[in-house]
Amino acid sequence: MDLLLDLLLALILGMLVGVERGTRVRRSGYDNVIGIRTFGLIGLFGALTAMVASITTTTFLGFGFIVVGAFLITAFISDIEIKRGVGATTVIAAFITYILGSLVILDYKTVAIAVAVIMTLLLSLKPELHRFIILIEESELNAALKFLLISVVILPVLPNKGYGPWEAINPFELW
Repeated sequence: MDLLLDLLLALILGMLVGVERGTRVRRSGYDNVIGIRTFGLIGLFGALTAMVASITTTTFLGFGFIVVGAFLITAFISDIEIKRGVGATTVIAAFITYILGSLVILDYKTVAIAVAVIMTLLLSLKPELHRFIILIEESELNAALKFLLISVVILPVLPNKGYGPWEAINPFELW
């Protein structure tokens, strides 16, 4: 019974991503080739592939990834010719959906659920993210990148111990 629930979860996670992709494509006026059903099946395929790989060999999981890749490349190429709404973002989302289905079977359910929700949210924020890119000034971007450099690269390498009289100066805390 647990295995059936895992397969259902993989299907639902795929369908969650598919709802977003399907509504986006439908709103843009294209006939979607990859939507709720296809994404749901990609998630289920990832779960089934992981299940078979756990019984046989882990290379089977890679084989499934190649199969999904061949499907997505075909969809992407056909999209160039007939404009059905399959872009690079949809292709990457489908690859991730396959991996999410696999993660459910490999007992990383919480990670799979969290990534599916975050990915769907990120996909749905396309207009806001594009607006943000237009509104941000180059000087603001440079300032943010410098702050990240200071906080993420330099801060971790600073010593976290006191120096000087009474060890009053701690570079890590001072930063």
